[in-house]
Amino acid sequence: MSKPHRPHRSPFADATVPELPNPLPDAIPGEPLPPADFTAEREGLLERSLWIGLIGILLLLAALFADGSVGAASAAPATTAAKHDDGFFPPTADLARALAQARKDGKHGVAVLYEMNGCSDCARLRATSFKDAGLRRDYQRDFVVASVMADEPTALRDFDGKPTNQAEFAHAQRVYALPTVVFYDLDGIPVARQVGNTLALADWLRLGRYVREAGYEEAPFSAWKPAARKGS
Repeated sequence: MSKPHRPHRSPFADATVPELPNPLPDAIPGEPLPPADFTAEREGLLERSLWIGLIGILLLLAALFADGSVGAASAAPATTAAKHDDGFFPPTADLARALAQARKDGKHGVAVLYEMNGCSDCARLRATSFKDAGLRRDYQRDFVVASVMADEPTALRDFDGKPTNQAEFAHAQRVYALPTVVFYDLDGIPVARQVGNTLALADWLRLGRYVREAGYEEAPFSAWKPAARKGS
């Protein structure tokens, strides 16, 4: 008997994905409106504050150039992507192609690591759990893995083949903390995510199995228990 077609999932059905805050109302019901010149006065104060802040920044930059600090900063270490381009979660410019590759190779979807230049937690994740040979084997067997730089306006094709850039795509996916790993199914729909680098290696392995076995159809990852393997 064929498995019934799964209805289209909301991209943000996962309760762990934060909702965007609602904008504040212009006025509170029952409260008196501010004076007519209140907005103009407030905007004038804001403009003066911005000019003062800009002058302060310019003075600080002048001081940095004077003592050579800027020159020292230019010798900073290479970016996260450059330092860790070792084949595991490699940079991508085409998620549509990654998804097509996952379908062609019979994988379970695409796993995307969202990271950022200068992100120490991102570098730490790559240097610890993501160095494990077993985890690499399992993830590369089950998923097409790719990295998106959440701070860069680098050109990117999304899962639908539409042009965007990496920073805009990360924002659209509600990636607000780094590193974040999001697993997408073969329809390009996010089905699981993990934020941060504190997850134990065993749990990273279990997370891969959770997606591989479609555990997200049964329970949140935190409550999911994998079925016993045959012969175990």
